[in-house]
Amino acid sequence: MPDSLDEELDDASVCPTVPHTDATVQPHGCLLAFDNDWQSVCLASSNLSRFFGLSPAEALGRPPEQVLGADTVTALARALARGAPGITISSGNGTLQPLYLSLHATGRHVILEVEPQEEETGHDLPGLGYTWGTRIARASSTSELYAQLLQALHVLTGFASCTLLGQDHDGHDLRLEQKGIPIESVPCTVDRSARVPLMLVDGQAKPAELFGSPGPLPDLSGCPLCLPPPKLRNWLSGRQARAALILDLHEATPGRSLVVCRDRQPRHLSPPLRHLLLQLTQVATLRRALLHEKQQTQDRYRLLHERNTRLQRLAYTDPLTQVANRHRIEQVLETELAAACRNGSPLAVLLFDIDRFKAINDSHGHEVGDQVLHQVAQEAQSHLRNSDHLGRWGGEEFIAVVPGCDLTQAQELAWRVCHALAQSPIAPVGQVTASFGVAACQPGDSSRRLVQRADQAMYQAKRAGRACVRTQEAC
Repeated sequence: MPDSLDEELDDASVCPTVPHTDATVQPHGCLLAFDNDWQSVCLASSNLSRFFGLSPAEALGRPPEQVLGADTVTALARALARGAPGITISSGNGTLQPLYLSLHATGRHVILEVEPQEEETGHDLPGLGYTWGTRIARASSTSELYAQLLQALHVLTGFASCTLLGQDHDGHDLRLEQKGIPIESVPCTVDRSARVPLMLVDGQAKPAELFGSPGPLPDLSGCPLCLPPPKLRNWLSGRQARAALILDLHEATPGRSLVVCRDRQPRHLSPPLRHLLLQLTQVATLRRALLHEKQQTQDRYRLLHERNTRLQRLAYTDPLTQVANRHRIEQVLETELAAACRNGSPLAVLLFDIDRFKAINDSHGHEVGDQVLHQVAQEAQSHLRNSDHLGRWGGEEFIAVVPGCDLTQAQELAWRVCHALAQSPIAPVGQVTASFGVAACQPGDSSRRLVQRADQAMYQAKRAGRACVRTQEAC
């Protein structure tokens, strides 16, 4: 960077009778403003002569063509019409270094910021933008996204430290940095537009004053050339930062999120490079929003799945015994029967009824009776395989659908459950038994006929003295 960053301004070239504003600009560049009809210059920085050979007093009130040249004004008008951020021209003061003219309209005025076009801007900025933009856009997580963004800023700017401060979508603090420098909060006075980078080229350089014609002056809040707020400059100075670049990512989060790049040496980033860096932050903003929306969608699907699972369980489960209800166990029986007929595999059902259950209710009350139903269901479930299905058939009756079991195997299972129930007393009732009927699937069976045979076998067990197992092979 030329020594001009530290040059003292020549105040003798400024006419003291020209009204001035309270704003100042960084002296590496100059600022001009004229009305949106391009009739006359209404604002100029005190260092204008270094770039165009005219003092502010000589430029104010003149048409832009007399200050910049007719060809330059024509090129600027065309750039503004097609939405270009600026143009490059030869230096107006006879030096070989080209100038970059950034312009934007603010309603009643057109603002022109003039800065030296640095040699490094001859690099392939579109190619660099594509490379880093692709990396950022392909990030699969926010941590990867921020790491790619900070690396891009560090490589492209050469600043010693690149830090991300703020909050993510979930309100969690972001404390990410490219270099191992302690993280601290940036002053809340950073109130620039998110579309414009906030830049400090040299914190020790004397600023250039602005002089304006009488009348309304343009809004300069979106001009990177203007000096950052004093609190921010003091914050940077306290951290031995002489140069800084701050980009706002607030669109990616509900709070304020900033990328802060700082260095102990003066650094000027040309406007085209700043435009590229701003585009990369906007890509990161959009990618972060997409990742957040993707995560929200996944969370919504997960929550919906959990709720549907709970609803399905409620719809299929008997609330008292926590086994399948009548509707669900009938569905299961139909499905297993169809599979058994299709595959030629065995299938059996166990239908059992709690013995003397009415007496339990009459003697101990319905609350104890409900406890007995629950305990019997849980005890029976503990002796079944994962492939077996237990359901409440109605009242004190239960049914177990046992695929892969023939009549003999199902009868052995029924006896095990029968003995287990008899040997597991339930307080305050004591011993509780059940009578079992077993039936196996036969060719041409329907679920109704299969359960009917099991039901007849169960009543045979009741007539045989209860607490036993009977089978019914044919109906």
